[in-house]
Amino acid sequence: MTENSAESLEQELERLRRRRRIRLAAVVAGGAAVVAGGLFWLSGGLQAWLHDRALDSACEGTLAAGPVRELVGGAEVTAGTRTGRGFWQCRVSEADDEDGRIDLRVTVSDARDRVPALEAAGTDAPLGHGWTGGFAFDPDRERRGEASAGVLLDCGGTRDGGFVAEVRARMDRADFGRPEARAGLTAVLTRTATAYARQEGCEVTEGEPVGQVGTSVNAWDHEPFASVAGSCAGIVDPRTAARWGVRTAVETAPGPKPVEGCTLGGLRGAPLYTFTASYGPALEWSARERLEDLADRPAGDAPDGRYVLWADCRGAAERAAYVVAPAGGGLGRTSSLILDHPGLRTALSAFAERSAEAHRCTLTAD
Repeated sequence: MTENSAESLEQELERLRRRRRIRLAAVVAGGAAVVAGGLFWLSGGLQAWLHDRALDSACEGTLAAGPVRELVGGAEVTAGTRTGRGFWQCRVSEADDEDGRIDLRVTVSDARDRVPALEAAGTDAPLGHGWTGGFAFDPDRERRGEASAGVLLDCGGTRDGGFVAEVRARMDRADFGRPEARAGLTAVLTRTATAYARQEGCEVTEGEPVGQVGTSVNAWDHEPFASVAGSCAGIVDPRTAARWGVRTAVETAPGPKPVEGCTLGGLRGAPLYTFTASYGPALEWSARERLEDLADRPAGDAPDGRYVLWADCRGAAERAAYVVAPAGGGLGRTSSLILDHPGLRTALSAFAERSAEAHRCTLTAD
């Protein structure tokens, strides 16, 4: 055998050995994949994966699955819908007791039905970013995993009115003191509610994604009146405030909400006067009737110092009421304050005009 022939034979043998090693590696890799797949199946991984994927189509495909996954932190959950008289609800709950309590509910109803009624307060933080909504979370509460939010959705095109939507969360593993958690819950609300509304033929006037949401304020969260820049700004001029004994105020950041409010207080925050704006579903029928009775009173000074103005609105808000009342001066009660009736009416007009403009509403005579 020549030297060249021997070299050629050696090269051929090397190629054969290389091919055998490649085939062996492929077999090993394939076997590993089969074993891994088996372990994935036996460990319940496939079931968990399929369970997780099911969130994408939950609640008739309307559930904002991504934000829900972030909130539950990897826990296995189930989701389903239920309907009642005038409302639709998507509920997310824990699939395993070991995951702790998870109860997340988004409820949507026609704004004209007011069933169920929208629970909102002037102390809620505004959602902002083009949404008419508020977020309720008390940073001083012990239960950090409880929060709620509400939003009004206007419909354009061929549908009048709009929808009102709420989300309520009770989650052991969540902390809504964290801005990320509040933004996540807001995303669950707005994205789920708008998806459902579109399925119902509503051309939703949609806001922008909410990246930052504040927390509720409490009666003791007062600040010097001279520094107001939110819901109390521009209602009372400094000279009138001094005459009324106003030294402090409780307010939220500016922004359209179902209920807006401002409380003017004395030196240590003791409330003196409250201003409240209520829109559409946030204005309960019983409260509306009482306020209409106020509006029907003879012109002139109201003995209890309570005055009301009204506005007509488009979309979900429909109608709004603006009220000023002395602290403790509920219906049928008389405040001990020496009331400046012309000043109260002027302040209410300023409060109502600014709020109505933000909601694109028109003040009416009654």
